[in-house]
Amino acid sequence: EWFLLTTVPVTSAEQAADILRWYRLRWRIEDWHRVLKSGCKIDELGHHSVERLERAIAIRMVIAWRVMLMTLLGREAPELPAELLFSDTELRVLGDYAQSRRRERPDRLADAVREIAILGGYLNRNTDPPPGHQLIWHGYTRLASMSFAYALRDEIE
Repeated sequence: EWFLLTTVPVTSAEQAADILRWYRLRWRIEDWHRVLKSGCKIDELGHHSVERLERAIAIRMVIAWRVMLMTLLGREAPELPAELLFSDTELRVLGDYAQSRRRERPDRLADAVREIAILGGYLNRNTDPPPGHQLIWHGYTRLASMSFAYALRDEIE
């Protein structure tokens, strides 16, 4: 038995169910803030103008949203095509990386997200739980650098 304290008036079972749904979303919001603060280092921004700070925060908010989306869709909709969330360059990088480790090129979203998690330090053992946001943001940072390098290489050739 547990209690949920709220300042919202609850006079019916339907209202109570709504409050519980809101409360469940709170944890997803907490995760997003954690990705913003720990993964995107939003607390370390030290821009000299409000405009630059606002732009930097806005960009990091989108990155944190993308990390969250990768993590959640990779778990809840694993069969979706990887092209849904990743650019051609990102998929080329992930495919080349997977092949260099004797794994299949990722076609499904779950496979691409797993490769990103592996880039972030995920061991991918049978007994390991699905990768979380932290492994994904570490891997996504590496993927972004590798994709930038691929794009530069393509420009030179």
